Amino acid sequence: MTKDITNTSSRRQFLKTTGAGAGVTALAGCLVGDDGGDGGDGDSEESIVVAGLQPYSGPFALYGDTLTLGIEYAFQEVNDEGGIEGRELEHSATDTESDPGEAASILTSKVESEDAVAAVGPVSSDVGVTASQTAEDLSVPLFLHAAGDISILDQDSRYTFRTALPPAPAFIQGVAGIIEDRGFDTVGAINGDYAWGVAAETAISRVFPDDLDLTEAMAPVGESDFVPYLRDMPDDLDILVGSGHPPGLNDMYRQMLEVDLEPEVFTAAVSPPESNYGAIGDDVAEGFMFGHLPDVYSDEYQEVAQQFYEDTGEYFGPTQAVGYVTGHLIAEGLRQADEISREGLSDAMREIEFDTIYANPIQYTEWGELDQYQLIWSGFEIEAPDYYPDGDFDLTEEFRTDVLDAVDPSEY
Repeated sequence: MTKDITNTSSRRQFLKTTGAGAGVTALAGCLVGDDGGDGGDGDSEESIVVAGLQPYSGPFALYGDTLTLGIEYAFQEVNDEGGIEGRELEHSATDTESDPGEAASILTSKVESEDAVAAVGPVSSDVGVTASQTAEDLSVPLFLHAAGDISILDQDSRYTFRTALPPAPAFIQGVAGIIEDRGFDTVGAINGDYAWGVAAETAISRVFPDDLDLTEAMAPVGESDFVPYLRDMPDDLDILVGSGHPPGLNDMYRQMLEVDLEPEVFTAAVSPPESNYGAIGDDVAEGFMFGHLPDVYSDEYQEVAQQFYEDTGEYFGPTQAVGYVTGHLIAEGLRQADEISREGLSDAMREIEFDTIYANPIQYTEWGELDQYQLIWSGFEIEAPDYYPDGDFDLTEEFRTDVLDAVDPSEY
C-alpha cells in the first residue's frame, strides 16, 4: 500500500518562520535566469508539481525524510521569492517503499493526473533503473538522488540527471584514491547483491591496483548479519570498503568492531551522517568515512546550514543539502527554459552550469551524467558544529578527489 505525502512546502511545517529565502537563496547559486514561457495546460496560477519518488519505508527509508527536508526548504525559499513566473513549486511525494515497480507506477500517475513537470527522489539503484526507463518513456526530467548504477544512463538518455551520487565507477575511483593516498595494501570489500553493489564490484575489479591483497564478498541487499563475511577478512586489514552495500553500512561497521577487526579506514557510500552516528555512537569517529558532493567545509555551505537551523531547528547535513540543491537546480532550470514544461526543463539541464554549495558547479553531459565534479570524503569528530550547536558530532575532511570527468557508459 502506497503512502501519499502530497503537499506544498509551506504545509509541511518544516519552517518555524517564513521569509527566510532572501539571504540563503543568494548563497545557493545562480538563481537569476531568463524566464521561460507559461508551459503546461493548467492555469498560470496553479502550482508547478514536482513528483517525489521518495523511499519513506524499506531498506533506504533513512534517506527519504532528510532529502525531503532539503528539497522542501528550497521550494519554500523559491516560493517566498515569488515562485516561478508567479507559480509555486510543489513537492508531491509518495512513498515508493523502495520498490521499482511502485516507483514506476507513482511516476506515471503523477505525470498523468498532476501534470508533474519533473520528478525527484530515487535512492536505490534498482528503483533508479526502472524509474529512469519510465521517465524516458514519459519524457519527464528525473533527478536521481543517490541511485548510482552505471546502467541507469546511456548516451541516448535525455530525461534522467544525477544530482548527488556519481556512478559506481567514479565513487569506487574515489576509494582507490584513498587507498593510494594512505598506502594501503590489505583491502576488504563487501558489496550488496543488487544493481549498485554489482556495479561497485565491477568497478573494484577495474580501478583498484592489481597488487592489492583484496578479499571480496557479496551479501544480500537486506542483509543485517555481516559477521560471517567479516570473519573471512584478514586480521591485518588496512581498509574495509563498505561503499558497495549502503543499506548495511551501520550494521557492518558495528559488527566489524565486535569481531575485533580494526582497519584504519571504513568507507561508506553517500549516507546521512546523523543516521550513522545514531546507529553507531562515538565509535563512528574511529575511521568511518563517507563520500559526498556538497562542500560542507565551504563558507557558503555553513551559512546555509546556519540559516536552516535558525528556521527549522534541524541539522543541515550533506543529504539535506542534496535535496536543497536539487530543489534550486530545478527552479533555475525552469527559469532558464524557453517555457515551463518538461521538454523545456530537460533542454535547460543540458546547458546549465549551476554554481551552488557543491565543490564545483553542476553541469551535465548530453545524456545527463555529472561532469567536472569533486567527491569529498568526510570522517567524524565528537563535537558539535558551529552551525548546529545541538549536535553530537562534526565532520572532518579526510580526502578530496581531483576534478573528475563524466563516466562514459559505453565503456561499461
